[in-house]
Amino acid sequence: MRLLRNPLLETFVTVVDCGGFSDAQFALGITQSAISIRIRDLETSLGYRVCERGRGGFRLTERGEIAYQKARDILRSARDFDSELLDLRDEVTGDLRIGVVDAMSSLPDLKLTDAFRSFLNRPNNVRLDIIVASPTDLTQKLITGELHVAVAPFKNMVSELQYVELCTEDHRLFCGRFHPLFDRGGDEMDMDNLSEYPLCQRSYDMLVSPDLGAAEPRAVVANMEAMAMLIETGHFLGPLPIHFAKTWVSQGKLRKIDAPEMRWSSTFSLAFRKSQVQRRAVELFVEDVRRTVQSGT
Repeated sequence: MRLLRNPLLETFVTVVDCGGFSDAQFALGITQSAISIRIRDLETSLGYRVCERGRGGFRLTERGEIAYQKARDILRSARDFDSELLDLRDEVTGDLRIGVVDAMSSLPDLKLTDAFRSFLNRPNNVRLDIIVASPTDLTQKLITGELHVAVAPFKNMVSELQYVELCTEDHRLFCGRFHPLFDRGGDEMDMDNLSEYPLCQRSYDMLVSPDLGAAEPRAVVANMEAMAMLIETGHFLGPLPIHFAKTWVSQGKLRKIDAPEMRWSSTFSLAFRKSQVQRRAVELFVEDVRRTVQSGT
């Protein structure tokens, strides 16, 4: 049910998300000519052009960029409004927008897949929308309402959000098989030796202290997979979660460095906005995540 449906805004946002008219026709189920008419009608109503289309391809105008952001927010709020009204007749429906960080599926104590299974086994008509981002970005999206819930190692907790602690994640420093330290003995893994080699770190969480090597890392990555890839080249040392690096270690591609100073842990939490009235879908998902983690099943 769409009580606040606006086909012109829906078409515009879909075209932008799809990068043009061609792909948008499949997402919308209408022809490119029909899309063109809707965009033209929207521009007539607004009194300015929102996009350029032609031989040069599709691109937003400066005003179109602003219009897109506002239209996306309006449509998101409209979907939430419809869902909140349907909650009153005990229907679990609408969007459930969930944020996560990367490389969580192998974290043994989190069991997020089991929580999703429990939620999806419930009678519902919910559309899941899952995004992967850094803890900082997830926090911002929760505050603005772009996300309903998020699971991440939140270091900087804010008063607008409520947090439920879930589990911890252990990290160690790793080197690749082509690195000079790969075949060295454990007695050569002290801070003095380690500080001779360049570091790779995550952009959102600089785990390794600047005391180890240069104050600035030689490489910065946005996710764990990129980190493992750069460590595997043999040019960098870098921190990884033990559970995530396990596959590379078993294949002989990476080696864990067990220096006492090179051990860290992150605490994963479930975060959501503080509110006296939560969407039913949000309540149920939070309940399933809590129960799954607490029961260990």
